[in-house]
Amino acid sequence: MRKITKNQSTDLRLYCELKISKSELQQAIGEDLHNAECKKAYCIKRSDVVNAIQLYKNGAISKDALVEWVNVVWFTELFVFDDEDADSIVSVLEVLETMDEDDAIISENELSEMITALTSNTEYTPL
Repeated sequence: MRKITKNQSTDLRLYCELKISKSELQQAIGEDLHNAECKKAYCIKRSDVVNAIQLYKNGAISKDALVEWVNVVWFTELFVFDDEDADSIVSVLEVLETMDEDDAIISENELSEMITALTSNTEYTPL
């Protein structure tokens, strides 16, 4: 396992903010993000998830990029959620993670409701 350095923690922040791609993060951390050793994981905030949704809504990132981001921040040891925010964040990530499935359709209204849930730190309940 490769250990995360101070410069790499900056890369985690940049990836969290979607300012660098997954491949750029892999160049900094290592190809296998699921087995990178990380003493201090980057804490994802509700505002980070709101930012990702907004970037998708505005067309700045693709659906595939959003789903990939969700999978990296949720399923690697590189990122954690603050206990107070975790329920709200996970309730949204659970839905976003399914966006690449064939029958998955998430409307603009649902995306807006996710942002509202995150902003108010409540759990998002799909319609």
